[in-house]
Amino acid sequence: MNADDWIDTLCTPTGDTRVPDPKPRSETETATALDLFAIPAVDRAPLLATLPDPGRTPRLWEALVHCHRTLFTAEGPPRADQWPHAPGALGEAGRYFYTHLYLLALPHALALRRDRGIPDGVTRATLADLGAKLAGYRLAHGTGGFDRQIWLSRHLRGTLNRLGRLQFEHRTYDSASWGARAAPADGPGEGEPVLDVHIPGDGPLTPAACDASFKEARSFAARHYPEHTVTFATCHSWLLDHTLADHLDPDANILAFQRRFTSHGDRPPCDTEVLEFVFHTPPGTTDTTELPRRNTLQRALLDHLDHGGHWRTARGWLRLP
Repeated sequence: MNADDWIDTLCTPTGDTRVPDPKPRSETETATALDLFAIPAVDRAPLLATLPDPGRTPRLWEALVHCHRTLFTAEGPPRADQWPHAPGALGEAGRYFYTHLYLLALPHALALRRDRGIPDGVTRATLADLGAKLAGYRLAHGTGGFDRQIWLSRHLRGTLNRLGRLQFEHRTYDSASWGARAAPADGPGEGEPVLDVHIPGDGPLTPAACDASFKEARSFAARHYPEHTVTFATCHSWLLDHTLADHLDPDANILAFQRRFTSHGDRPPCDTEVLEFVFHTPPGTTDTTELPRRNTLQRALLDHLDHGGHWRTARGWLRLP
């Protein structure tokens, strides 16, 4: 896809024009946004140098406006075909494009959060995930950029919040998407609101930290999202793959996390996703020969792959305390 076709794709009308269009930000506003998103210092200069402007780069600015409308008015997160990665010919301007979008989308995102009374500390912890993803991109590619635009849309839309160690996303249970024939008999019902659990890769997954997050989740949802009564949390992650029990100490934090959930649904393979998450490899990496084996988890993951095994995305549910 060339640059013109890419911009045309982004500019396909998908959003409600009643959403206020983004406006260029002042230096002070931009500096505040960089801090709130925890943008790494090494990314700040190139990010600002390539920030689109309605006068200087009108086509890129038009694309940002359309993406802004889609972000806040579509029924769910944008699809990958709506927001594809930028073509390489655009260089840094393309690699940082969706980061530019989120910098400009911040005022509307904060307004949505204020309307729900979400504490500033939760907002800051949630939005700092953008900086983490920029850091991960640099580790994987050796240069600056961002390629997790679909994932971060949840944070800006206000459907995902970080509460302590874990992130919780408002969703509805759908057995078909889980590869299950029906909803679990004693778990979430078909179409029932749930909190989908995500695990940031920035620290130990201790039982105490997870206890605190799960304890807070239900009351937080009731207080700030009263239209969604939630009883269950769900999770789909390679961290729930029971094969890990064959490689880790029985007291490992990951296995303690697994035991919280009742397994349910299919188990699609996710080898490349595991390598991306743990080793910060570029998407599609399959060669493990040069990857580090510094700790038990790294050795377990790579040894299993080296012996012809596969890691799988497992799914489960639990009743919130």
